[in-house]
Amino acid sequence: MSLRDRVRKAVRTGRQAVLPEPEFRTASDQEAWEDAVALWNDLFAPFSPILQGADVIELGCGDGRLLGAAMATGGARSAVGFERQAWWNGGGGGVAWRPGDITGLDLRVGIDGVSALDEGAADLILARELDGFIPLDSLEFWLAELYGLLRPGGEMLARVRCGDGRGDPQAPGYGFLTPTAWTVLVLGAGFEIADTRRVWRAPAQQGAAAERLPHASDDERLTAELHLHLIRPWESWELDALHGFGDQGRGRKRKN
Repeated sequence: MSLRDRVRKAVRTGRQAVLPEPEFRTASDQEAWEDAVALWNDLFAPFSPILQGADVIELGCGDGRLLGAAMATGGARSAVGFERQAWWNGGGGGVAWRPGDITGLDLRVGIDGVSALDEGAADLILARELDGFIPLDSLEFWLAELYGLLRPGGEMLARVRCGDGRGDPQAPGYGFLTPTAWTVLVLGAGFEIADTRRVWRAPAQQGAAAERLPHASDDERLTAELHLHLIRPWESWELDALHGFGDQGRGRKRKN
């Protein structure tokens, strides 16, 4: 473990990842802010990510309030969010607000803009529902892109849903991705898995999953969601460059 990784681990262990509610909210959108803070505290805070001073990217950022809270009360340095429509402007019936009032917060529509970001642009990537935002036919491409966006030692926190064998690309986990399949995909992209949490299927769903996945283990077929804490490790060429050895120009290239 490098010195930087040891420092990050110590900071993570010694800090509180729970976000307080922003003080700037108004009565009209109080519930929306409370929902955003609750989402952070329930889904991401248990992994104790390093938020203070971090450059953050969120895929499927909803109305952007979670990133707004990360900037306003969590100490993040910058935040870029991507969503399919501008919920923050009232799209889809969302409660509109003014993210432009928060310096360093940038909310964008569409997934393609992710590729326009610089390599190593982020310390922390969040994805509240990765399989609901990234299309199946480009999943491996986007996982590699996200790996490239993280600095060495950076973190990615992602909720992924698991398929029950239906094979429907629009279904959770694209209908067929089990916990093992997700594990193979993130490891194949280069990530290390620091921690994993499971959410089990409701009892009413367990029988159908068992019928469709008869040869899978109980953990495989009964897992409805995986919450993943992924680390972008230091690669050997980066460690060589850090110590003044090797070709400092080598590395993973951003795809265009």
